[in-house]
Amino acid sequence: MKKIFILLLVLALLWILKLSYDVFKITAQQTELANNLHRIEQSNANLNDQLVALQRHVDVKGESVSSGEHDLKTIEPLSIDPILVVKQQLDLIEFMLKQQQFNEALDKLMHLDRNLEQYALAPSLKQSLHQVIQKDQQAIQQFVSARVAQQEKLNVLIRQLDQALTQEINMPQLDASQPQSKYFWQRWIVIEPAKQPAVALMQRPLVLKEAQLRLLLAQQALQQGQYLEYQKSLVEIIELLNQIPDQKSRQLIQNIQKIKGFTVIPTPILNTRALLG
Repeated sequence: MKKIFILLLVLALLWILKLSYDVFKITAQQTELANNLHRIEQSNANLNDQLVALQRHVDVKGESVSSGEHDLKTIEPLSIDPILVVKQQLDLIEFMLKQQQFNEALDKLMHLDRNLEQYALAPSLKQSLHQVIQKDQQAIQQFVSARVAQQEKLNVLIRQLDQALTQEINMPQLDASQPQSKYFWQRWIVIEPAKQPAVALMQRPLVLKEAQLRLLLAQQALQQGQYLEYQKSLVEIIELLNQIPDQKSRQLIQNIQKIKGFTVIPTPILNTRALLG
């Protein structure tokens, strides 16, 4: 009995270390993505400021040239393609969409729509950009509404599964017995399955608790739009529950399959990007 207790203690420590590593990895990924977003925002802001300053500089130089004070050639090397600035801002908006920052992406898209009049673009292109940007805004809003509705349904199922796991943890009896045959002579010839070792009974609460914590990780990944991590966590939960093949575990696995097989709503692609080529 003492050896079993030591074994369970070692398994518990390994389990805690594994979960700590998973949390650390997710946190590191989020920090790296936040840093990338900050760098893109700075680059976008600098490029936009340069364009505005350049246009003011060109206007001043143009007035001076028209009065004969300067040569027009002095401003030609300073030109910046405004389409490049628009594409830079679209890069930032697409990155925000990937990071699930939908409100920020919408704000940045509306900001781009307002600033188009400041850019040296052909009037026909400006009009087309305004129209396409509005369509992109509507597409993002519809996507967000559909995604929120889907996540609410999944969260309800996840909460129900979490409650079922909690109930099983509080009642950790292992029911691996087979239903009895109707006639006594059928019980004589039935081949009984191998008895689960005593350690399986003692590990059951630990396995269920780990499954519950991984369910929490799956829910967090779902909320962050990390669907691969979400699916991975659910597969790991199924593998855990397969270690305790009783009837309750089979029911839990069936419930997990329900929340695992949903269809991912794809993040909208900016049509504004396609317009610029």
